[in-house]
Amino acid sequence: MRKYVILLLSLLFLMPTITTAQKEKLTSAQKRARNIYSKARFVTEEQEKIRQLKEATKEDPDFEEAYWLISQTYKQMGDETNTIYYLQKAAKPRLKNYKKTCYLLGKEYYNTGKYKEARNSFVNAGDRYSEWVKKCDEATELKKHPVPFHPKNLTKVNTDYDDYWPSITADGTKISITVQVGRREGQSATSAQEDIYESHFYINEKTGEGEWSKSESIGSPTNTPQNEGAQSFSVDGRYMFLVKCDQASSVGGCDIYYSIRRGNTWSPPKNAGRPLNTQFWETSPSFSPAGDEIFFSSNRPGGLGGQDIWVSKVKIREDGSLIFTEPTNLGPTINTKEDEFSPFIHADDKTLYFSSKGHPGLGGYDIYYSHRDDKNKEWNAPKNIGYPINTHRDEMGFCVNAQGDKAYLSSNGILKNGRGKDIYEIDLPEELRPERMEFFEGKVWNAKENRPLQAKIEVYKLENEKVVFQSVSDEMTGEFQAFLPISEDYGYSVTKKGFMPFSGQLERQSDSKKEAKAVNMTAISIGAVAPLNNIFFDFDSNTLKKESFGELKRIIRFLAENPKANIELAGHTDSIGSREYNIKLSERRAKAVYDYMIKHGVPEDRISYKGYGPDLPIASNETDEGRAKNRRTEIRITKY
Repeated sequence: MRKYVILLLSLLFLMPTITTAQKEKLTSAQKRARNIYSKARFVTEEQEKIRQLKEATKEDPDFEEAYWLISQTYKQMGDETNTIYYLQKAAKPRLKNYKKTCYLLGKEYYNTGKYKEARNSFVNAGDRYSEWVKKCDEATELKKHPVPFHPKNLTKVNTDYDDYWPSITADGTKISITVQVGRREGQSATSAQEDIYESHFYINEKTGEGEWSKSESIGSPTNTPQNEGAQSFSVDGRYMFLVKCDQASSVGGCDIYYSIRRGNTWSPPKNAGRPLNTQFWETSPSFSPAGDEIFFSSNRPGGLGGQDIWVSKVKIREDGSLIFTEPTNLGPTINTKEDEFSPFIHADDKTLYFSSKGHPGLGGYDIYYSHRDDKNKEWNAPKNIGYPINTHRDEMGFCVNAQGDKAYLSSNGILKNGRGKDIYEIDLPEELRPERMEFFEGKVWNAKENRPLQAKIEVYKLENEKVVFQSVSDEMTGEFQAFLPISEDYGYSVTKKGFMPFSGQLERQSDSKKEAKAVNMTAISIGAVAPLNNIFFDFDSNTLKKESFGELKRIIRFLAENPKANIELAGHTDSIGSREYNIKLSERRAKAVYDYMIKHGVPEDRISYKGYGPDLPIASNETDEGRAKNRRTEIRITKY
């Protein structure tokens, strides 16, 4: 996909020279020098072009346009030293275009990280370039306050070609990259094409150390002879989003697609369709950990610059397919008149990393981060992640693991090894880390058939019912993972059409995992029972606590989705106290649930309630753990 952009940029880069030569009078008065220059402009072989232009400067040592074109040609070849050297030869105050040369020279100094020299050149170029002077001052200030930085080149993950767009699963076991196959440093990208590669983290049995496997193409159906890349994983590794170009199914030139992992394979990529995709360019998707938003970059109308960052709301269907809403622009806090792209939303769902040319930086694309306020959902002013993580070259594709301590990025400015862009791992400085996340795991089973089941998973805060994670369990294994801040209490629900709902709690734990028990799903039938594990009452009370409301709303939704089902609300207690008292207490509690559901629109003829007290225990009443299990509210299917 990028070869078209690179070709376009190359043409745009050359256009000022071509049009100047055609429409403006050259500064050289030497006829032979002008003739040599005019012929050299159309020479395609770079070394021959330079040879002829140098001959023109011998005829006229003050031939400004010839020096400019020599410099531009060296720039296309990636030769920074000569790019600057031949502009310096034209930077003579007595020459007609001295200020323009100073401007061109200032940009090349800036692009190579020589900010002091760049500032002087922009000052000499005149007041109209004060913004560039400001950029030099900002870059100089950033370099004065370096952040700790010890990059590790992932040699096995990287290939001989340009490697970029790293994406890591939240558990840190898989990393994928985009590889520009066929393009090596200093070579044209027009004959290359992009594919997605993947590497796995494993423990070396000989050394006992963890390391990455050699990256390999993920193959078809995802990779094709066309371009695929800019991929990213959902936090649970269930979804992979990617960009494909020039496909029969494309809405525009480059569209966002997604695949769903089934066991060890990926489903064929599916075009996300409109309104997420347009006839313009959509790229670098990043799926939110809650599974309810996707961030991406696009040059569609309505933005603030060339490439802007946008966000679309997402709904996950029970079969894993996705529905996208009309995207909205993240606005002027994040976006500028320049390009912003490569967004990455961390597993904490409030730290956004992205690359930009428009915010104060060190040149090229720099990496920035911004935090989303929990209350008003606004993004705060982005901060440059700092030097030397950022350099005067391009840093992009920044992503961070769920624990927040390790980051991955692509750069061509950290290590000059002749391989162009490589993937690096860094220990993220403490002050730059997002909120630490922990994970819990579960496995969904069809209880009757004893086989894995794909079902919809939702995790929500008990305090306010906010959904913080949604996904589907693996169709082949039944497995799922969720990543959550460690300081909250959560409820979770598992739903599948034709099955009874399942719910549970994820309470604060001191260990590194929030474990979920095996989820055994029971088909809907008369007599089928589902415990409502997130219904809460104060001690010896039948007043519903607010933490119960999320569970109750999901049962109301279950009834709406299953109009043939009628239920009984059954209250149960432990055996502490008299049987008569416990039966009355359990009935009052069941009625409290009944009253809530009637109040919220459930027809009276579809639900009933009954208190069973201690008569139907599911565990021993001899232990605290057993008694806790016996104190419960259930639904039982009475008609279907």
